[in-house]
Amino acid sequence: MDFSKLKGKIYFENRFIDNKRAKIHVLNHSLHFASAVFEGIRVYNKKILFLDDHLQRLMQSSKMMGLKINLSLKQLKKIHKQIIKINKIKNGYIRPLIYRSSHSMSPDTSKCKSLLCVATWKWPTLFATNLGIKLDLSKYPKLNNKIYPIAAKSSGSYQVSVISRIESTKKNFDDCLMLDLKKNIAETSACNIFWIKNDTVYTSKEHSILNGITRKAVIEICKIKNIQFKKGDYKIKNILKADCAFVTGTAAEIQSIKSIKNIIFKKNNKIFNLLKESYESLKKNSPDKVLKIRKIL
Repeated sequence: MDFSKLKGKIYFENRFIDNKRAKIHVLNHSLHFASAVFEGIRVYNKKILFLDDHLQRLMQSSKMMGLKINLSLKQLKKIHKQIIKINKIKNGYIRPLIYRSSHSMSPDTSKCKSLLCVATWKWPTLFATNLGIKLDLSKYPKLNNKIYPIAAKSSGSYQVSVISRIESTKKNFDDCLMLDLKKNIAETSACNIFWIKNDTVYTSKEHSILNGITRKAVIEICKIKNIQFKKGDYKIKNILKADCAFVTGTAAEIQSIKSIKNIIFKKNNKIFNLLKESYESLKKNSPDKVLKIRKIL
């Protein structure tokens, strides 16, 4: 898909305009210095899933990256609801982006303005397979929160992910597993990772990952369903001994992992199936916050 040729409207510089007119100059500061922040938000049956959580993280990311957007949470929610209505999106994806203007070509941002655009389109899941994805092992590590504001969903934090994904795709893998600077399991190029061993769900700590909204939902489901859950620093050997492994993300939803390198995981697991079924229930109800899923499940 060529996203520059999307039909419909985009919210761009305080108004809804035709997609083809939403242009940014080649000397845009965020294009050169990777200082934009964004979100990926799902729409199911005309309802936006976890909208409050996504927009609150967008605002937090903006603050961490020194971007200033003079809109309240209420105003942002109105724009997002308007964009799916205008474009008649029943099931799809929303991409809000906050970026800097072209008022600087150096790290100095004192003259730059912060701008917002919001686009939406029909989009299936990130991985077009029901058989599980195949993961390579990235040679590049994930940064941690002592080096970079990892909690911000920013364009700059995806540089290594993009390179790693390119190299994995060349080797016929769907994606790659990335380790942190201490060789602990972090996440994939764009998803959080979980695994199951002896009826216990495991995942990595947050110091070297983006704490995903879907990740938070899976952890909350574990609490609600009384599934034993552990979070920590784990080596690659831990996940390779797992009964089942899977990734989570707004675009990927909950996707099973078929293999990591040459290690193949089981296809059927009762806990994974329960988590998957629970998430499908959330999609039907589309609560605006993760903490509201207790009323649904």
